[in-house]
Amino acid sequence: MVTRRVVSPVFVGRIEELNQLGAALDAAVEHGPAVALVAGEAGIGKSRLLAEFTRSLGPQVRVVTGVCAELGRDALPYAPFVTVLRTLLRVEGVTPGPYRQLARWFPELGESGDDTESGKHRLYEEVLTLIERVSADRPLVVTVEDLHWADAATCELLGFLARNLTRPGVLLTVTYRPPEAGPLLSELVRRPRTTRLRLDRLGEQDVGRQLAAILGTEPGPAAVRRVHDRSDGNPLFVEALARADERTPDDARHLLLAGPRSLPGPAHELLRIAAAAGGRVCHRLLAEVAGQDGTELDVLLRELVDRSLLVTVDDGYAFRHALIRDAVYEDLLPGERARLHGRYAEALRAGDAPAELAAHALAAGDRALALSAARRGADQARRSYAYAEQVRLLGMVLDLWDPDAGPGVDRIDVLTEAAEACMLSGDYARGIDHADAGLAALDEKREPERASLLLEHRGRLRHRLNATGVSDWEHALKLLPPGSAQRGRLLGVLAMGLLPEVDRARESFEEALAIGRATGDATITIRGLLGVGSMTRDLGMLTEARALAERLDSNDLLMTVPMYEATLHTRAGRHHRAIEVADEGMRLARRYGLGRSRGAELARYAGHGLILAGRWDEANTLLEETLRTGPPPQSERGLRTLAGYLSLLRGDLPAAAEAAAAVEHSAAGSLFSRHQLLCLLSLAQGDAERADLLLERALTDPALHQIYSSDARPVLIAGALVQRARLSPRADAGQRQRVADRQAQLAAADAALGVDGKLDQAWHTMLRALIEDDGWDHAVTTWRQLRQPYELALCLFHSARTVLTAGDRPGATAHLREAASLAEELRAAPLARQITQLLRPRPAQDGLTEREREVLRLIAEGLSNRQIAARLHISPSTAGVHVSHILTKLDAATRTEAAAIAFREGLT
Repeated sequence: MVTRRVVSPVFVGRIEELNQLGAALDAAVEHGPAVALVAGEAGIGKSRLLAEFTRSLGPQVRVVTGVCAELGRDALPYAPFVTVLRTLLRVEGVTPGPYRQLARWFPELGESGDDTESGKHRLYEEVLTLIERVSADRPLVVTVEDLHWADAATCELLGFLARNLTRPGVLLTVTYRPPEAGPLLSELVRRPRTTRLRLDRLGEQDVGRQLAAILGTEPGPAAVRRVHDRSDGNPLFVEALARADERTPDDARHLLLAGPRSLPGPAHELLRIAAAAGGRVCHRLLAEVAGQDGTELDVLLRELVDRSLLVTVDDGYAFRHALIRDAVYEDLLPGERARLHGRYAEALRAGDAPAELAAHALAAGDRALALSAARRGADQARRSYAYAEQVRLLGMVLDLWDPDAGPGVDRIDVLTEAAEACMLSGDYARGIDHADAGLAALDEKREPERASLLLEHRGRLRHRLNATGVSDWEHALKLLPPGSAQRGRLLGVLAMGLLPEVDRARESFEEALAIGRATGDATITIRGLLGVGSMTRDLGMLTEARALAERLDSNDLLMTVPMYEATLHTRAGRHHRAIEVADEGMRLARRYGLGRSRGAELARYAGHGLILAGRWDEANTLLEETLRTGPPPQSERGLRTLAGYLSLLRGDLPAAAEAAAAVEHSAAGSLFSRHQLLCLLSLAQGDAERADLLLERALTDPALHQIYSSDARPVLIAGALVQRARLSPRADAGQRQRVADRQAQLAAADAALGVDGKLDQAWHTMLRALIEDDGWDHAVTTWRQLRQPYELALCLFHSARTVLTAGDRPGATAHLREAASLAEELRAAPLARQITQLLRPRPAQDGLTEREREVLRLIAEGLSNRQIAARLHISPSTAGVHVSHILTKLDAATRTEAAAIAFREGLT
């Protein structure tokens, strides 16, 4: 039998991409681990490119490959890495002992390690160690194909390796179909040694070369044009169309089926059986389902491989392309599909792939088997730390629920487990739905402990989603007897949710700590220590909490400790220490798979510290990168507020306005700092009266009296800056009285707040100076001690204005020059412009003509160019020229800024 060639033996149109992959490997060898991302639509040739690349490397480079099959979402988590690691272990020749966590996948390594959450970190470290050991003697290329089908656990492990590999000589190559980007690919793209390749469709010339290689003869121009037009340059479709005549239907599925349908009957049937597997299928399973083995099966498989319909993958087979598999599978009749899935389910009953069994049993219509297999698969996913897979499989259990499922299967337990898994995976809204369903099915009076556990989960999910979990925790506490461990855990989370309402939280924290000490429950003790230590500013208690948390299997709680530590350091003015603590927390959060949730919240603490410390470029990078990961809603709003504030300080009003619009209508208690951004943005836009209205909204916000004073005072300072802008030299008596009333209101709000640490004391000093226009030397000294450059520059500027009013220009100039240096280093453009204007000796009087002074006075009245022209009996274009000259001479960016200069200089 002569096998007709289907795949081109000539590699067409990808020479530049091959060179880029070679350069990526060179960079990995010379400079350190690198990543290559290969994107392209189905059939575009991603796998062929990698095959040609690895073939070109020769024996001096080791290559291992894992594939994310479409059924991989229903199979064992980490599936492609299991394939990769099996090869690496053979290379390493490992004996039982060194890799206890890997033993969960490879029993020959000995007894497996623990399956607690902390074991996940050890598992990842073992994978990392194995890869770096194997790469020690020669470069290693690790390929993960079809990432768009990867399970969440695979993505998490891949991200961990990209962040933590250090040995030179390792290249991670990844293929995927756009637009399936997601947080992982966004992170990989930003890494310094990442190469991105996007495979485009072939042009007509390359299609001609591909056809010539397949056909063994040069096709005519008309044939090339016809195939190019019908395939749209997709290499896979070119292959399908190469021998098709005009009668072949245009439908892609039929084109792809042309090869399979031309197979002899037994080979065609075997291909249909393989298609029902869903992706990669091991030889043993395929043989069992096909009901044959030995030479006869090998002959059929050889024909499928020679025709490039199947490829060998480790100990089994996969379709050369998913489009071919889809077409063959869709060509099955419904009854044929059900019977084949039933055969797979029967073959898998005795194995250890419950998720795969569940998928086949469901497709076969065996709901009972699918339910029990999905339940076991969820347990397996939990032990492998694949929480998103656990959520999906538990969802399948709930969808298939049967009241007569038998003993040991309880729907309330499944809903409770699903709610907790959603909390770990970050799917907060779905977790709330599961908790709602569980509570609706429970009688809380008959089963108070189960109800309180669901209420605890729902409260935590709500708190992370939108800060509304307190009512659930308070309800749960009413169901539990005093002194119980479950009550202690609830008290701890309740108190954390009540903060910063210290008076309400204190009692709960103290009771939780007492219960934790009495029962020896580390979780309760940690929460109590964090709360009491935070309220008493006792870093020793936080240190004790950290030590306890590091011995627990709750990485989620461990990531809470640096949040409290960073808060205390910030309040004490130790910004650099706060940044260090938050940075370390973010690093650990990423390592433990919590980067998107806890890591994003820690980025907010770090970003705030970086802004206060004047490290604005670092802050900008951190905020942008974290926002690109798609953090949970509450963290996202906090990050956007910080990013908007930083944009405002640097004069990027469009970016600041975009951020303000995104957070303006946030829940009052969850984001009080948005008031500061909104007020200062309106002020920068030249609308001081609107800024004052926004300030009034802040002063009447109940959250003003429910947050830390160090979070409230920056909003009051923004309000004081607004009043200074409203109090221009042309203000009439009524306006002056309104400003005085608002300043009195700000002073009263300030007096009602306590003073919480050195940072808060500095805010308090600055606020008094702004209201009273006195005490600037004290404010300057305070900010100098705290090393906060922006606040120092701002106080130096306002101090200079006061000194100038008293006639001391030399004294003012010294302050202004220091302030100018600070503003320039920060690139705080708006403040730098104000300082420059004040440094210039009365520029308006020296540089403006009499007519320009007239126009400036009308600008200050708010008149447009057309209105100015009418008032002065000149043309609108002439008025526009005068306005342009005025802005240039005053070094003003806008008409509003020119008016402000006119007020300050007394030119109106």
